[in-house]
Amino acid sequence: MKAYIQTDKSGEFYNVNAFIANEGFKHFGFETEKFYRIEEINDKNPENVIVGGIGNVRKRLEILGITRNQNEIDYPIELQKYLGRRIWKSTLETVLAEQKFNIFIKPDIETKKFTGKVFKNELDFIGLIDENSPTKVLCSEIINFNAEFRCFIRYKEILDIRRYKGDWNKAINLEIVKNAISDFKTQPNSFALDFGITDDNKTVLVEVNDGHSLGSYGISSQNYAKFLSARWSQLTNTTDYLNF
Repeated sequence: MKAYIQTDKSGEFYNVNAFIANEGFKHFGFETEKFYRIEEINDKNPENVIVGGIGNVRKRLEILGITRNQNEIDYPIELQKYLGRRIWKSTLETVLAEQKFNIFIKPDIETKKFTGKVFKNELDFIGLIDENSPTKVLCSEIINFNAEFRCFIRYKEILDIRRYKGDWNKAINLEIVKNAISDFKTQPNSFALDFGITDDNKTVLVEVNDGHSLGSYGISSQNYAKFLSARWSQLTNTTDYLNF
């Protein structure tokens, strides 16, 4: 069993997530090996886990000849009732042409093209518009969250919940989280449900994130390794040696 962990140019772990993953996999007896560029890895065994940025993980799948669904999870149909706001698909160019401002926009397909944010006026579109190749985006009505939580889900069970933004005194409604897990019939083996607490104290779904390249957000190194292993083994159709 082996896990390849991404580093920076100097050979140090590229962020705290890589360090924590390394500790977790070593704890379970995995051999760990550092890499800087994914092309450095000559190993063709799909069982061996890749820990790194989303681009490197997806590139590794391509190298292994594994086809991945190009669509992100984001807002599954089964979970629309938990969103508490209107969300729709469009293109960046259409939004600008229709002068629809003060909405949250993030890329739908080209996830690395720009970071999702609130577009307030024409200036926010500078450098992003390409009329010859419109950028598909997801648009959302603005909702104020007083606190936001990441719920790590592994094999349909809550692995951990971590507040990553806002008021520490706010509490998430666990029954809503459990109901969302139950309703998400097409869920991967590991993923995150991000929930926010609104001004009227409602627990509302922010978004859903795939588990193959998520940050640790303070969960234990052992749980982080289990979380990453569950999704990698599913993507590669291999054995999850940490499925316990």
